[in-house]
Amino acid sequence: MKQVAFRVINSSLVYDRKKIEDLDEKRIVPKMMIRRRLTRNAKVLLYLADKCDFRDGKVVYGSCFSELEENAKIAKAVANDESISAISFQNSVYNTAPSYLSLIYKNTDEIITISSGMKTSLDALKSAVLQSLVSKQRVLCVCVECIDIENIEEVNNCTAYLEAGVAVVIEACENLEGAAKIEDKSIRGMIGSLNDLMSVANMHKSGIEKMVVEL
Repeated sequence: MKQVAFRVINSSLVYDRKKIEDLDEKRIVPKMMIRRRLTRNAKVLLYLADKCDFRDGKVVYGSCFSELEENAKIAKAVANDESISAISFQNSVYNTAPSYLSLIYKNTDEIITISSGMKTSLDALKSAVLQSLVSKQRVLCVCVECIDIENIEEVNNCTAYLEAGVAVVIEACENLEGAAKIEDKSIRGMIGSLNDLMSVANMHKSGIEKMVVEL
Protein backbone atom coordinates (compact mmCIF):
# COMPACT_ATOMS: atom_id res chain seq x y z
CA MET A 1 0.00 0.00 0.00
CA LYS A 2 1.27 3.45 -0.91
CA GLN A 3 0.09 6.55 0.90
CA VAL A 4 -0.66 9.50 -1.36
CA ALA A 5 -1.70 12.96 -0.20
CA PHE A 6 -4.30 15.00 -2.02
CA ARG A 7 -5.72 18.49 -1.69
CA VAL A 8 -9.44 19.23 -1.85
CA ILE A 9 -10.05 22.30 -3.98
CA ASN A 10 -13.85 22.36 -3.80
CA SER A 11 -16.53 20.18 -2.25
CA SER A 12 -20.30 19.95 -2.16
CA LEU A 13 -22.92 17.55 -0.84
CA VAL A 14 -26.69 17.32 -0.95
CA TYR A 15 -29.24 14.85 0.41
CA ASP A 16 -32.89 14.40 1.31
CA ARG A 17 -34.96 11.69 2.92
CA LYS A 18 -37.26 11.52 -0.11
CA LYS A 19 -36.42 13.84 -3.01
CA ILE A 20 -34.02 16.76 -3.34
CA GLU A 21 -36.27 19.62 -4.34
CA ASP A 22 -34.07 22.39 -5.74
CA LEU A 23 -31.35 21.16 -8.11
CA ASP A 24 -31.43 24.33 -10.24
CA GLU A 25 -31.59 22.31 -13.44
CA LYS A 26 -33.30 25.03 -15.50
CA ARG A 27 -30.30 27.31 -15.04
CA ILE A 28 -27.68 24.58 -15.34
CA VAL A 29 -29.33 22.94 -18.38
CA PRO A 30 -31.22 25.66 -20.28
CA LYS A 31 -32.01 23.41 -23.26
CA MET A 32 -35.38 21.86 -22.45
CA MET A 33 -35.02 18.78 -24.67
CA ILE A 34 -31.83 17.75 -22.91
CA ARG A 35 -33.20 18.68 -19.49
CA ARG A 36 -36.25 16.43 -20.00
CA ARG A 37 -33.99 13.44 -20.62
CA LEU A 38 -31.95 13.82 -17.44
CA THR A 39 -32.16 11.10 -14.81
CA ARG A 40 -32.26 11.94 -11.11
CA ASN A 41 -28.62 10.84 -10.80
CA ALA A 42 -27.65 13.17 -13.64
CA LYS A 43 -29.49 16.13 -12.09
CA VAL A 44 -27.75 15.59 -8.76
CA LEU A 45 -24.34 15.19 -10.42
CA LEU A 46 -24.79 18.35 -12.50
CA TYR A 47 -25.85 20.29 -9.41
CA LEU A 48 -22.79 19.13 -7.47
CA ALA A 49 -20.40 19.82 -10.35
CA ASP A 50 -21.86 23.32 -10.66
CA LYS A 51 -21.42 23.92 -6.93
CA CYS A 52 -17.79 22.80 -7.27
CA ASP A 53 -17.32 25.09 -10.31
CA PHE A 54 -16.23 22.13 -12.45
CA ARG A 55 -16.78 22.23 -16.21
CA ASP A 56 -13.83 20.51 -17.83
CA GLY A 57 -11.42 17.74 -16.90
CA LYS A 58 -11.25 14.14 -15.76
CA VAL A 59 -14.24 12.71 -13.91
CA VAL A 60 -14.48 9.72 -11.59
CA TYR A 61 -18.11 8.83 -10.91
CA GLY A 62 -19.28 6.29 -8.37
CA SER A 63 -22.67 4.78 -7.67
CA CYS A 64 -23.62 1.52 -6.00
CA PHE A 65 -27.16 1.35 -7.41
CA SER A 66 -26.66 3.56 -10.48
CA GLU A 67 -29.78 4.35 -12.52
CA LEU A 68 -32.15 2.32 -10.35
CA GLU A 69 -35.25 4.26 -11.38
CA GLU A 70 -34.70 3.70 -15.11
CA ASN A 71 -33.95 0.01 -14.62
CA ALA A 72 -37.06 -0.37 -12.48
CA LYS A 73 -39.12 1.16 -15.30
CA ILE A 74 -37.64 -1.35 -17.75
CA ALA A 75 -38.29 -4.29 -15.41
CA LYS A 76 -41.89 -3.15 -14.87
CA ALA A 77 -42.46 -2.85 -18.62
CA VAL A 78 -41.10 -6.35 -19.19
CA ALA A 79 -43.21 -7.77 -16.34
CA ASN A 80 -46.35 -6.13 -17.76
CA ASP A 81 -45.51 -7.14 -21.34
CA GLU A 82 -45.32 -3.48 -22.36
CA SER A 83 -42.95 -1.73 -24.74
CA ILE A 84 -39.73 -0.47 -23.18
CA SER A 85 -39.12 3.28 -23.27
CA ALA A 86 -36.21 4.14 -25.57
CA ILE A 87 -35.16 6.91 -23.17
CA SER A 88 -35.19 4.56 -20.18
CA PHE A 89 -33.13 2.03 -22.15
CA GLN A 90 -30.64 4.74 -23.13
CA ASN A 91 -30.44 6.02 -19.56
CA SER A 92 -30.11 2.66 -17.81
CA VAL A 93 -26.30 2.32 -17.85
CA TYR A 94 -23.80 3.25 -15.16
CA ASN A 95 -22.13 6.10 -17.04
CA THR A 96 -25.39 7.94 -17.86
CA ALA A 97 -24.96 10.78 -15.35
CA PRO A 98 -21.32 11.70 -16.12
CA SER A 99 -22.03 11.34 -19.84
CA TYR A 100 -24.67 14.09 -19.58
CA LEU A 101 -22.09 16.22 -17.78
CA SER A 102 -19.67 15.75 -20.67
CA LEU A 103 -22.38 16.42 -23.26
CA ILE A 104 -23.63 19.62 -21.63
CA TYR A 105 -20.18 21.11 -20.97
CA LYS A 106 -18.53 19.60 -24.09
CA ASN A 107 -15.95 17.98 -21.84
CA THR A 108 -13.91 15.51 -23.91
CA ASP A 109 -11.70 14.30 -21.06
CA GLU A 110 -11.74 10.83 -19.53
CA ILE A 111 -14.63 9.40 -17.47
CA ILE A 112 -14.13 6.50 -15.07
CA THR A 113 -17.17 4.84 -13.50
CA ILE A 114 -16.87 2.92 -10.22
CA SER A 115 -19.36 0.59 -8.55
CA SER A 116 -18.14 -1.56 -5.67
CA GLY A 117 -20.95 -1.88 -3.15
CA MET A 118 -20.56 0.00 0.10
CA LYS A 119 -16.90 0.73 -0.76
CA THR A 120 -17.90 2.69 -3.86
CA SER A 121 -16.98 6.21 -2.71
CA LEU A 122 -13.67 5.09 -1.19
CA ASP A 123 -12.67 3.29 -4.39
CA ALA A 124 -13.81 6.28 -6.46
CA LEU A 125 -11.66 8.57 -4.33
CA LYS A 126 -8.63 6.30 -4.73
CA SER A 127 -9.14 6.21 -8.49
CA ALA A 128 -9.46 10.02 -8.63
CA VAL A 129 -6.27 10.52 -6.61
CA LEU A 130 -4.42 8.07 -8.89
CA GLN A 131 -5.74 9.86 -11.99
CA SER A 132 -4.55 13.20 -10.62
CA LEU A 133 -1.18 11.73 -9.63
CA VAL A 134 -0.58 10.44 -13.14
CA SER A 135 -2.04 13.34 -15.13
CA LYS A 136 -0.94 16.19 -12.82
CA GLN A 137 -4.45 17.61 -13.25
CA ARG A 138 -7.41 18.31 -11.01
CA VAL A 139 -10.09 15.60 -11.02
CA LEU A 140 -13.78 15.68 -10.13
CA CYS A 141 -14.75 12.76 -7.90
CA VAL A 142 -18.50 12.49 -7.45
CA CYS A 143 -20.79 9.80 -6.06
CA VAL A 144 -24.58 9.73 -6.27
CA GLU A 145 -27.36 7.43 -5.08
CA CYS A 146 -31.01 8.01 -6.08
CA ILE A 147 -33.22 5.10 -5.04
CA ASP A 148 -36.67 6.66 -4.66
CA ILE A 149 -38.54 4.09 -6.73
CA GLU A 150 -41.98 2.51 -6.38
CA ASN A 151 -42.29 0.36 -3.25
CA ILE A 152 -38.74 1.15 -2.14
CA GLU A 153 -39.91 1.23 1.49
CA GLU A 154 -40.55 -2.52 1.29
CA VAL A 155 -36.92 -3.36 0.55
CA ASN A 156 -34.86 -0.41 1.78
CA ASN A 157 -32.76 -1.24 4.83
CA CYS A 158 -29.57 0.64 3.97
CA THR A 159 -30.33 4.38 4.14
CA ALA A 160 -32.51 7.06 5.67
CA TYR A 161 -31.92 9.24 2.59
CA LEU A 162 -33.33 8.10 -0.75
CA GLU A 163 -31.46 10.78 -2.71
CA ALA A 164 -27.93 11.89 -1.90
CA GLY A 165 -24.73 12.93 -3.59
CA VAL A 166 -21.28 14.28 -2.81
CA ALA A 167 -18.52 15.75 -4.96
CA VAL A 168 -14.95 16.88 -4.42
CA VAL A 169 -12.44 18.40 -6.81
CA ILE A 170 -9.00 17.10 -5.84
CA GLU A 171 -5.39 17.32 -6.89
CA ALA A 172 -2.60 14.96 -5.84
CA CYS A 173 0.22 16.38 -3.70
CA GLU A 174 3.94 15.66 -3.98
CA ASN A 175 4.46 14.95 -0.28
CA LEU A 176 2.58 13.84 2.83
CA GLU A 177 3.58 16.78 4.99
CA GLY A 178 0.60 18.15 6.92
CA ALA A 179 -1.85 15.65 5.43
CA ALA A 180 -4.65 14.46 7.72
CA LYS A 181 -6.01 10.94 7.82
CA ILE A 182 -9.60 10.62 6.65
CA GLU A 183 -11.83 10.45 9.71
CA ASP A 184 -15.38 9.17 9.92
CA LYS A 185 -17.37 12.36 9.38
CA SER A 186 -20.26 10.67 7.63
CA ILE A 187 -23.91 11.53 8.17
CA ARG A 188 -25.96 9.31 10.43
CA GLY A 189 -28.30 7.15 8.39
CA MET A 190 -26.47 7.81 5.10
CA ILE A 191 -25.99 4.94 2.68
CA GLY A 192 -22.57 3.34 3.15
CA SER A 193 -21.55 3.74 -0.47
CA LEU A 194 -21.30 7.53 0.05
CA ASN A 195 -19.82 7.63 3.56
CA ASP A 196 -16.11 7.90 2.74
CA LEU A 197 -16.48 10.74 0.26
CA MET A 198 -19.01 12.44 2.56
CA SER A 199 -16.36 12.32 5.28
CA VAL A 200 -13.82 13.98 2.97
CA ALA A 201 -16.29 16.72 2.02
CA ASN A 202 -17.22 17.37 5.65
CA MET A 203 -13.55 17.52 6.67
CA HIS A 204 -12.96 20.03 3.88
CA LYS A 205 -15.88 22.14 5.04
CA SER A 206 -14.39 22.15 8.54
CA GLY A 207 -11.18 23.68 7.15
CA ILE A 208 -9.04 20.59 6.41
CA GLU A 209 -7.78 20.71 2.82
CA LYS A 210 -4.91 18.21 2.65
CA MET A 211 -5.62 14.54 3.35
CA VAL A 212 -4.02 11.16 2.75
CA VAL A 213 -5.36 7.95 1.24
CA GLU A 214 -3.81 4.52 0.69
CA LEU A 215 -3.71 3.33 -2.92
